[in-house]
Amino acid sequence: MTNLSGRGVGMDVVRRNIEALRGSVLLASTPGAGSRIEIRLPLTLAIIDGFLVGVGASRFIFPLDAVVEVIEDRPATGGVDALGRRLMTLRGQVLPVVCLRTLYALDTPPPGRSSVVVIQAGHRRFGVLVDQLLGQHQTVIKPLGRMFRSLRGMSGSSILGNGEVALIFDVHSLAQAAIDPPTGGTARPNRTSTEGQTP
Repeated sequence: MTNLSGRGVGMDVVRRNIEALRGSVLLASTPGAGSRIEIRLPLTLAIIDGFLVGVGASRFIFPLDAVVEVIEDRPATGGVDALGRRLMTLRGQVLPVVCLRTLYALDTPPPGRSSVVVIQAGHRRFGVLVDQLLGQHQTVIKPLGRMFRSLRGMSGSSILGNGEVALIFDVHSLAQAAIDPPTGGTARPNRTSTEGQTP
């Protein structure tokens, strides 16, 4: 033990507690360069700030840090390109728009009024058409069950306070769906709602 180090008891306590949670901690030290500590925890312990939206009876969550803004849907300001992608113009910028009702084959009629959530995924920006804006929601991420693993654009799920299941978007995968929309089918199994289902 020197004046620059102790017995390592503090780090040992950290390691034991992380391993009790089925995680791991890795320590790499380079003389003269410093130390790198990597902590890994199971996905079921990950918590994010999310933005909860609704499409019909289904509930979805965007990572809050990916949400740029929310605007009222104005179909007259956009159009459809040669690839069948819906477009919108926002302050002079043309953005592709993902319709979740179409992407996931949700068998519910569209509402009289809807909103577009503008999402930033890396250098890409796109819109997502939703029916309801349900506000900020602190989300505990759970892995997707077998039934939902084939869903395009999803990274996990969460159980809401009322027992409903909300699916959590992978915004980078969803951005790809906006740029390269699916053809000849939809991105989800034959389900019309996530309500009451176990992920």
